[in-house]
Amino acid sequence: MPRSIRYFVAPAAMALSMCATAVVAQSFSPSTFEVPKPQRQTFVPAGTSCGSIVLTQSTSQSITTGNSVSCNAGGLHSDNSYFRSFPLTADINVCEVQFGVETAAGAGGTQPVTVNLYSGTGAFPGTFPGSYTQIGTASVNVPDQSATIFPATVSGLATAGSNLVVEVFTPDGQTAGNSFFIGSNASGESAPSYLQAADCGVTTPTTTGAIGFAGMNIVMNVVGNPGGPSLTVGSAQATLVDQCASNPGQSNGVIEPGETVTVQVPISAAGGSFTGVVATLGIPAPAGITYVNSTSNIGSLADGNSATATFTVTADAGATCVTGFSLPIDVTSNEGTTASGSVASQIGESGNVTPNETLPIAIPDNSPGTPATSTITIGQDLTLTDLSVAVAINHTWVGDTTITLTSPAGTTVTLLDRPGVPAGTFGCSNDNMDVVFSDSASVDPETSCPGTTPWLSGPVLPAQALSAFAGESTLGTWTLSVTDSAAGDTGDVVDWGLLPTPGLTGVCTVCQGGGGPPAAAIDLPTLSTWSKLALGMFAIAFGALILRRRSIQR
Repeated sequence: MPRSIRYFVAPAAMALSMCATAVVAQSFSPSTFEVPKPQRQTFVPAGTSCGSIVLTQSTSQSITTGNSVSCNAGGLHSDNSYFRSFPLTADINVCEVQFGVETAAGAGGTQPVTVNLYSGTGAFPGTFPGSYTQIGTASVNVPDQSATIFPATVSGLATAGSNLVVEVFTPDGQTAGNSFFIGSNASGESAPSYLQAADCGVTTPTTTGAIGFAGMNIVMNVVGNPGGPSLTVGSAQATLVDQCASNPGQSNGVIEPGETVTVQVPISAAGGSFTGVVATLGIPAPAGITYVNSTSNIGSLADGNSATATFTVTADAGATCVTGFSLPIDVTSNEGTTASGSVASQIGESGNVTPNETLPIAIPDNSPGTPATSTITIGQDLTLTDLSVAVAINHTWVGDTTITLTSPAGTTVTLLDRPGVPAGTFGCSNDNMDVVFSDSASVDPETSCPGTTPWLSGPVLPAQALSAFAGESTLGTWTLSVTDSAAGDTGDVVDWGLLPTPGLTGVCTVCQGGGGPPAAAIDLPTLSTWSKLALGMFAIAFGALILRRRSIQR
């Protein structure tokens, strides 16, 4: 639905900053926007995508409506550059810059933005750009959006003792019909925000306070890895393939005693190129696992590239059913740079417990008092020490949804509570979810809205702690309830399940013979494979006792 944008007259304090070009009058002006169902502030989990280091000078990651200015005519911006300068005490290999977007409205649905990285030892902005060197640049197309944080992939190595300067440049959008206001708030910052806009007389980077907008604290984060050339093990992207030659039907994504397993994991280079790269499985092998091929010779690996290390292992025929294991991986190179990681999985799977109802179940639209409900009945009497809940829902606006779980004892825990509300009226506009709610997860879904489909996958934190079920029995009927609290978007409960600790009794079919060609790869980790091999680290954390799930039809 088209959005309506209105612009306010610039405050009197900005009168001297206004200027006129030969074509149109330019002015700094703040922006507000109106949409029928506004998107909330959305935050990219900093540092989770490509690096372990996050640099920020923002006290808050929220985006405040009407808080930012740009040099523009009628809301269509001229050239604007937004800066932050980060003094470094250690080297950093930058892999991503995240910048706030108050509103981006392009005539064609997207607009260009350039992110530049500079490094220098002179004072900023006094010696900029003369004493600075550009170390990285990236051109991105920013789709129309509002109150978001946009991640831009850009690489560059900045060293300790220097200033890392980040520039977000929005080229003149008046001919193309583009409007862009960077995201900011007035919550505070540890160093100044800077703006440069020659058409409005600001020819060098100048603090937003100096141009009359001290409360315009630009949201800008830098994500990276420890400086210098580095190698990384992509544990989260690993795939494992099981194969049973004597019974091909067992090649089903569940590693069982006697089976052969092909393990593939990406090895990546950053900040430099490497030769003689070798990946090996660590010694000793985990209990129940025997190495068949424990060395993968990758050879040369260019900066920014990755290659796949492939290993072969077998699960011992006498291995204990439903047990977790972790394969340690070490990487070396001729240059002396090393890396390590691990790939975790399990042998076998736990007993079957599936929802009593036929799924999917429709979620009533705009009916917070009328939930869609589904039940699971467990016949085993186990005393819970931990519980996680896997949920797959297809819904075109996840911010509408609330999810609760009620135990046979009557305890109710809220798993999800309209992500993005009350920060925004209607919450996150992303579609669909395929998640596992767990107290030991690190991602907070209530403040995550990355603009992807599905919205989130894998482990996430519940709105209320699942530890409320500790000490209760698994025996009886568990009820999942899902409500929708806003009109215009609908969805279904596609699948769900319980992941208790201790786990339910499982059964393993021993493969007699093993070996043979690999089967199809297993993706890690979504709900449809959570009950199979793709538990990853959670297989160990939950006692590796998992509910087998039927496949989800999308």
